[in-house]
Amino acid sequence: GKIEYARKAIDLSLKQHPASSTLVLLKIELYIYENKINEADELLNSILINENLNEEICIVKANILSKKKLHYEAVEYLNKILTMTENKNEIYYLIGIEYLLLENFIKAKSNFINSLNHNSSDHGTLYNIIYCFEKLNKKPNSISFLNNYLDKNPYCKISWYNLGKQYVSLKKYEEALNSFDYAIISDENFTSPYIDKAKILEKLDKYEEAIIIYKRLLSVNKTSSYAMLEIGHCYEKIGITSNALAYYYKSVHYDPLMDKAWYRLAKYFLKNKNYKKANDYIEKAIRINQEKPKYWKLYLKCASLISAKN
Repeated sequence: GKIEYARKAIDLSLKQHPASSTLVLLKIELYIYENKINEADELLNSILINENLNEEICIVKANILSKKKLHYEAVEYLNKILTMTENKNEIYYLIGIEYLLLENFIKAKSNFINSLNHNSSDHGTLYNIIYCFEKLNKKPNSISFLNNYLDKNPYCKISWYNLGKQYVSLKKYEEALNSFDYAIISDENFTSPYIDKAKILEKLDKYEEAIIIYKRLLSVNKTSSYAMLEIGHCYEKIGITSNALAYYYKSVHYDPLMDKAWYRLAKYFLKNKNYKKANDYIEKAIRINQEKPKYWKLYLKCASLISAKN
């Protein structure tokens, strides 16, 4: 309905203003939206003859070429725009995307870095640069890049967080913990570094410290069922089972589809020989997620014990 209305409005306006390149571009965008790429290209070529220095038209042309999988031709158009635009960060970014589609991660990275140099606060570009480093299997280079970036942008939470993740992948846990701390200092409401920091502390068997971090996360996001689940797990690890049980119940209260919490509850009651309750909870976990072999294993164990008891 809305598309048809838009088409009629554009066609009517074009009858009144046939020379308007703005209206023609609107019609081209509509063709692209409807995936009528050949029609879009044909119409664009009709105005490109007289408007070959129009930046917006050249960007649309590059987009059409990209949709036709003619990525090198798209790059040629985008490079042409670079010579006449002030908005270089966007064009470098688009060139980077074309090279990503070609899986040329070296050139993609180079263009994303050029884009970031023209707009240092673009987090999307930053993520793409890190992705390219990962595809090139150059994590140490990624760490060097992020450290250099942070020298100029010391309060960039995304950079600190990604630096931490790079250190985790290299098992440099102390450096990772420091990076996550700086990410939290940069933005106390940014939840991801709390989770990753607590995970490391769990890995290092520092469960009391992990509980503190998860509780800090709950002060930011009071309904994080994941944090409640992990607090329960940490309490179980240090033998405070009453607290573990309370947090597992909190987890499923806030998210009844948290199958891991139902599984942990089932394990708890199985351990305490309450087979009926264990069976009820593992059934809930399986109804949510049937793909976990360990759920079925626990279910069969419960069924066997209930049968033996009877």
